[in-house]
Amino acid sequence: MGAVVDEVVCKRCGGMDSAARQIGDSWTLLIIWAALQGATRFDDFQGHLGIARNILSNRLSKLVTEGILAKHPVHTGALRQEYRLTGKGEALRPTLKLMEGWGNGTSMNDVNRDVVNDVASTKPNSDSDYVRSQKYTGIR
Repeated sequence: MGAVVDEVVCKRCGGMDSAARQIGDSWTLLIIWAALQGATRFDDFQGHLGIARNILSNRLSKLVTEGILAKHPVHTGALRQEYRLTGKGEALRPTLKLMEGWGNGTSMNDVNRDVVNDVASTKPNSDSDYVRSQKYTGIR
């Protein structure tokens, strides 16, 4: 990593520069994808992905710092924490669905239809201001 969070690496890359710095690598994408599939606890992520504990710990901390995940106690008074997607994290769902479809070699028309349907049915969570600020009108 090494780059300062606010540093612009590619002035002509626009939002892609910011996105790349926040997401950064394949493990981070896979952690977000696992969270979108329902993983919330450290052991869930590790079991689902087979990722080393030190790498997982580092990436989860980074995702919390970036506001993509938030840490919450498992239950009131618990020391154990779980990781939940924020609105900013949920907003990545359509992008990651497109990437998954592309990786599977699925027809982009099928993926686009699924993404549009998924976005239309997404229920806002407690961090819904970020999601509502995004205008998803379909993928072309």
